[in-house]
Amino acid sequence: MKTVKLIVIFLLLVMVAGFFTPSVFATAKTDYDFQWQQYRQNYSEFALLKRDYLANQTLDNQQKAILSAKQTLMARDLAKDAYARYLVDLINSQNTGYTALNPIIDRLKAASAFYVGEAQLSQKIITTNDLKAFALDYYDKTQIYDRSFEYGQIAVKIATLVRFQIDLKNNFDVLVPKLPDPLPAALKARLDEVPSLAQNINDKIATISARIIPENEEGILNQENYFNPFVDKLDEIKTLQLNLVNQFVDMDINYVQPKI
Repeated sequence: MKTVKLIVIFLLLVMVAGFFTPSVFATAKTDYDFQWQQYRQNYSEFALLKRDYLANQTLDNQQKAILSAKQTLMARDLAKDAYARYLVDLINSQNTGYTALNPIIDRLKAASAFYVGEAQLSQKIITTNDLKAFALDYYDKTQIYDRSFEYGQIAVKIATLVRFQIDLKNNFDVLVPKLPDPLPAALKARLDEVPSLAQNINDKIATISARIIPENEEGILNQENYFNPFVDKLDEIKTLQLNLVNQFVDMDINYVQPKI
């Protein structure tokens, strides 16, 4: 039977070696990989056919270029749909019940539905004017939906932290009944600190969760002004969680495990 020591050491190793490593979800992830490859292939073909059309503007060349463009647009938007679904799968896979991430999940689901609609709409293109109109309208319509992907990436990382926090609590609850009774004074003092340490982590997670969607959604999101601040906070929380793991391991070694 596995001991608490083995469990918490295992959690520590998982957190260090596999932190933020996504699981593979066959449907959405496979769909995304397939559609992305289709998009790259179709885009290359479209570039060639467009060049041929510009060099020799026959009706046949025009129709070939338009058909290729439609295939490219459909693959692009179906890839975006699949990516949105994949991010939702990654968040939900942690089974946290963390409602603070629900707005992000809702955004991703809305993006998924939107891009499926765009994939269907692009297939109604008939003329080059239709294609130009679709392209001009697309950028304005998709900015907010595209941002859901950035939000989703942060939400996946937060869901991982929340799941680890839940696992820490579960393993702490297993550890405590195995500790000596009465508790040595030094051990009791350490145990008394655990709830406040855990709450501090929970508060930090709640704070960054509330900041995933910025107040100004029309501003520029880039590595420096959006992702880096999140990475710093996420690393800080991860460090605090690892410190708790180390404490639990130490308690298990010194107060539970038989001395050899």
